[in-house]
Amino acid sequence: MAAAITTTARSLQLVAYYRVSTARQGESGLGLEAQRAKVEALAAERGAAVVADFVEVESGRKSDRPQLAAALAEARKRGAAVAVAKIDRLARDAELVLRLSREATANGMGGFLFCDLPDVDATTAAGKMVLSVMASVAEFEAGRISERTRDALAAAKARGVKLGGTRPGTITENLRAKEQAAHRAEALRPILAAMVAQGASLRAMAAALASAGTTTAKGQALSPTQVRRHLERLGLA
Repeated sequence: MAAAITTTARSLQLVAYYRVSTARQGESGLGLEAQRAKVEALAAERGAAVVADFVEVESGRKSDRPQLAAALAEARKRGAAVAVAKIDRLARDAELVLRLSREATANGMGGFLFCDLPDVDATTAAGKMVLSVMASVAEFEAGRISERTRDALAAAKARGVKLGGTRPGTITENLRAKEQAAHRAEALRPILAAMVAQGASLRAMAAALASAGTTTAKGQALSPTQVRRHLERLGLA
């Protein structure tokens, strides 16, 4: 349900879209307060006004979302931008993100603004290009997580290795770590190549990858230094 807020005619107008995955989160506000805080901080930084907000309780992979449809309709009516705390709050499905981006261009919206991507302005042509690549990488990474785990376990079993039994520092483990690092870097080639072409900083690249859900082997966000190492592995540095 939209909550209208008074604003001046000349202010940059934002329509906020928030999404939580479960009814329990929606009722408790778990995660919702953090999303609101991010959008409010973005609005304050840009001198913008949040003219309406919409809250959805639904999975990011489902395209049938009435509150998102209502938010887009409100943005079209006002010529406003849709502000989202994180790209995965908009969707975890690359095709849906791309379709929404195309609709924004065709229907007179101000585009999308993502609070966790301050260096990627999706209201511009370059920003939309980076967004489309990021969405594809995010979906690819989500699908590869289970595949990598399954393949690694199967390979270890075929070699007669007991799970969890490889000692740190051994030659076998070091070689495996290098191989896995090379595979992770190659999977990120499309988004990294696109951002290098746009002249993005290492910090911006790290933030974009974190928003897309890309992590290290230990499940942590990539640092700018780790991004630089990936670029060097790929010959993009």
